[in-house]
Amino acid sequence: MSTSLTRFTKHWLAFCLLVASTFACQSFNTKKPKYYSTEITLNNGTVMKGSTSPIADDSFSFKDAQTSKKSTIQNKDVKSITKHLPDGVKEYVQVEIVNNKKQDKTKTVLGALLVKGTIDLIAYEANEYVRETKNVNNRMTFVNEKKLVKHLYLKRGNAPAVEVNTGARKAQEEDFMDTALTFFSDAPELMKKIGSTGYEAKDIKKIVEEFNALKGSK
Repeated sequence: MSTSLTRFTKHWLAFCLLVASTFACQSFNTKKPKYYSTEITLNNGTVMKGSTSPIADDSFSFKDAQTSKKSTIQNKDVKSITKHLPDGVKEYVQVEIVNNKKQDKTKTVLGALLVKGTIDLIAYEANEYVRETKNVNNRMTFVNEKKLVKHLYLKRGNAPAVEVNTGARKAQEEDFMDTALTFFSDAPELMKKIGSTGYEAKDIKKIVEEFNALKGSK
């Protein structure tokens, strides 16, 4: 009887520890959005100062600097944003982009200016379902998880911005060369550096910076 109780106690303790560690991991992996100092100018001219969650999708959370009151701001109501991040200041503006789901149409998003010049490099983030492999009950399987995905766009002049393909390797190389020819063909010295042995899609920020430098952009 004593031995049975001892075994039961050991199993019960092991079960409790497993449950506790599971909840601890879940708590540890749950990331709260970070708020950073931000200045917002609305379309009606109102200037708001406080802090915001990530600027993504169609709206974001705002915490007023004076009242600490939280509210939700619609992206369409915003003219521009200046956000102070650990790696520097980031400016957000309204940008017309080619709608990849409807190639013959465009839409306007609130995007971050990563590089500004003759050609702008713009980042737009959105929460999307991403298919990934995950260990479920000791079996690797495909699952759809919602994550914050960053899309990069190139914009020149008044034309709508076009997305830079950073997806599957083969498609990325083919599409990126087409995009490079569209945007950088008037800089032949730069085009020579783009390809399998030089700049790739992942180097788009360096490419845009170099192009703007060649064109004397400020």
